[in-house]
Amino acid sequence: MFAELYTYLKEKGFDVYSIGQHQGTCSSPYLVIKENGESDIAGTSYINDVVEILVYYPMGSYSLMGSYTDELKREMRYFKKVNRVIDPMPTIIDDDKKAYMTSYTYRKIKMKEGRLNG
Repeated sequence: MFAELYTYLKEKGFDVYSIGQHQGTCSSPYLVIKENGESDIAGTSYINDVVEILVYYPMGSYSLMGSYTDELKREMRYFKKVNRVIDPMPTIIDDDKKAYMTSYTYRKIKMKEGRLNG
């Protein structure tokens, strides 16, 4: 799911990185996509494939962060392969990146490997 989401968000004009890829401080908004693994859906042949989108926004521009996250949420509604599963995490300050940071968690429900449909 990482590659599809990465490509989709890049095509929508977001600056996107994989975890650990961005270097230095945050001088402009960017996203980091982090795969959070899979979890069984009890009593079914399905699993949740979970991904987290971390949002970094430059310090000193907090009042503008809301419009950036609104744009992300709007575009993610059109990416029908996943659904948001929890509310965004509270915004924190990342001192190393000199950024405000929040995150959104999405999941894709899929068939367990080795199972046949029907």
